[in-house]
Amino acid sequence: MTAPFSLPYAPDLLKVTAAHIGVGAFHRAHQQVYFDDLARHGVQIGVMGVNLTPPDISGAHGAQGGRYAVLAEDAAHSECHGVGTLRHLYDASQAATAPWDDISFVTLTITEKGYCHHPGTRDLDLDRVAADLATPDRPRTAIGYLAWMLERRRRSGGAPITLASCDNVPQNGQLLKSVLQHYARHAFPQLLPWMESHVRFPVSMVDRIVPAMTAEARDRLETALGHKDAIGVVAEPFRQWVIEDNFAVGRPPLERAGVQIVRDITPYVRMKYRLLNGLQSAYAELGRLCGFVSSYDASTQPDLAAWATVFHASQAATLECPAGEDLAAYGRTSLERLQNPRIHHPLNQIASDASLKLPQRIAEPAETLIARGDAARAAPQAMVLAAWALNGGNTAPDAEGFCMSDPLAQKMAAYRTQFDADAAELAGAVLSLPVLPQALAASDEFRGLVEQWISRFGKAEPKARAALIGECARENMHA
Repeated sequence: MTAPFSLPYAPDLLKVTAAHIGVGAFHRAHQQVYFDDLARHGVQIGVMGVNLTPPDISGAHGAQGGRYAVLAEDAAHSECHGVGTLRHLYDASQAATAPWDDISFVTLTITEKGYCHHPGTRDLDLDRVAADLATPDRPRTAIGYLAWMLERRRRSGGAPITLASCDNVPQNGQLLKSVLQHYARHAFPQLLPWMESHVRFPVSMVDRIVPAMTAEARDRLETALGHKDAIGVVAEPFRQWVIEDNFAVGRPPLERAGVQIVRDITPYVRMKYRLLNGLQSAYAELGRLCGFVSSYDASTQPDLAAWATVFHASQAATLECPAGEDLAAYGRTSLERLQNPRIHHPLNQIASDASLKLPQRIAEPAETLIARGDAARAAPQAMVLAAWALNGGNTAPDAEGFCMSDPLAQKMAAYRTQFDADAAELAGAVLSLPVLPQALAASDEFRGLVEQWISRFGKAEPKARAALIGECARENMHA
């Protein structure tokens, strides 16, 4: 094995023209690896990273000379290689000094909450950025920071720039554009026309399973590497990046690293959200209900594995197949990826922010089926929402110490206490939450399915719940 830090390019000679906000494990295993591929192909682009929230890894990054390792592994293969394209890393205390003049392409992974918007809308939540609006030249949020960066660029006569959200939120580029415009309207009104002519917001879809690092994963990485690595990451081999062809000047030649640049990204995004991410969220809710801790544990349990086929068939019925894709094959691959024995993604981690994830991954497909008059086919989605009704608000740590967190955790826990003995009332309360489509609560048939599964799950022990899920799978497969 080649020593991971023996790179075929000179990191110090890279010209920093790209930036990323939110340099977490996912970015280090995904976008940064694509830039590393470009460097290995002779494209001399370096990346500047900015972290506005903990943890601060700038010290560790500097101590390692701006290099770290990525261990990609599954049951059959393991590959460890170094990445040296992340040239500078600024934490919250240093972000104001980050040099933006030469940056032409920016990516973001700031999680759903980082957009400071009202869930289910593209409207900025002014309360969440109130402190930034009071002192817009000293922002704390990613939205305030980006707006201040753009305003400084405008004042200095800077060049056009592309801001590409890489978060799993619907129409992520459009959301970013909307909240930035809303923020600028209050903080820098003169910025709005400049943004219209100088800034592009492509929608993108990114995919790679990168679990939170455990002590065991860290040991595997450092054994393969041969020495300590404070910011290295472990991921699955699979990775994908699809981005809308909507760039300002100076677009990096991302296609040379395997990025798909397409005119209409919507079918690709929905396919991923509903088949891969949908299954992840389904297992996060159903798996925890059955006593499982990781996506691997849930996906390899025979009853839940069989159920995935039924779930994917229901979800695929709501999709337009993207060019060059096969929905059935994509569904099978999604399950196989979760069954990777080297990747144990904590279900508590996946379940975090479920109230922001389930609407697009589970509720929207159910809404489509209801609108077609086919609510009965939405039984898998009803099962997931029933499990969420019984799980939501459970913030107890798992064996590794991971805790689920969600903006609606307290409300969900209160609903369970209030409607403990009444499945119908609990189903109605959860389906009436503003984050879910109104059509779900309005459908007597769908509401009845959720009520039925709340009752069945609530009366069963964890192991018996898995058997109920398997029974559902067998009934539907032979229907």
